[in-house]
Amino acid sequence: MVNVCVIGCGGVGKRHLEALTKVKSDINIEVVEPNIERVNEAKELIPEFNNYFFGVNDLSDDIYICIVSTPSNVRKSIILNLIKNKKIKHLILEKVVFQNVDDFKEVIELLDKNNIKCWVNCHLRAQPIYKKIKSLLDSDEKTIFTYDCSTDFKLASSSIHILDLFSYLCDDEIVEINSFLSNDITKSKHKDCIEFDGNLVVKSKKGHKLYVHTSDREFVESLNIYQNTKIILSSEGEFSDERFGKIKIISDDSISELDVPYIWQSSMTNTYIENLIDNQKCDLPTLSELSKTHILMLNNFNNHLSDVYGEEVINCPIT
Repeated sequence: MVNVCVIGCGGVGKRHLEALTKVKSDINIEVVEPNIERVNEAKELIPEFNNYFFGVNDLSDDIYICIVSTPSNVRKSIILNLIKNKKIKHLILEKVVFQNVDDFKEVIELLDKNNIKCWVNCHLRAQPIYKKIKSLLDSDEKTIFTYDCSTDFKLASSSIHILDLFSYLCDDEIVEINSFLSNDITKSKHKDCIEFDGNLVVKSKKGHKLYVHTSDREFVESLNIYQNTKIILSSEGEFSDERFGKIKIISDDSISELDVPYIWQSSMTNTYIENLIDNQKCDLPTLSELSKTHILMLNNFNNHLSDVYGEEVINCPIT
């Protein structure tokens, strides 16, 4: 039996916990959540589970997998505490990983020194709909991608997911991000955080391009892909218990459509855990792989905030 823990039992943390109860391997689940209201909400969702702690130091000393599902502004201190006081094999971090670009180098070096493997929960690349789309693309052809965000998941919430998906689909590294953001900075649903409206223009090393736009539609994200031989139109589908993404492939001589299941986090995290236990592999990007994209994005956002506020911003208040 191995120990698997979740730190932070808010909205996403509860979904991770729900998924852990579905893991087929023999695991011991532990949860850290200092907020008693969130603990009670989790107990209501999963009444059969009751292994909650109020601090990291209360966890077992030997942790095989730890999911850090906290706000980004406290994530670094939690990771440092874990490394100092516990033996960790694997970490899965929620995005946005950190708010300050300098934190990436420090944490990655410490993880490498302690031989800890670390992934970021940019889960779109693990979704069946995007795995299917990747199989349909001609990897040798320069491609244009467009992505519309919904009103519920704007650029602060969604950008790193979309950027990672772009890298995954075109098998390439992002080298340039240009942002065209509204000066109207809005409050996020997350405490002390903000949201952005506007557009991103992204370029990869091989010349693929991505255009991201915030739309006025609710709950529906859409990705369109343009190649010389085909156009692929897709959406993640309407929110429901049995959610299906939709793909339309348009070529010179045919049009075809596919429905592909969309997997909720509460049925996805368990697959990460089982794969790590059985194969020491994970469908998610590593922190090292995603750090450059994080830094490019955060520098764009911080430059915009510095212009709007009239003073230098180095900690981007997004999570």
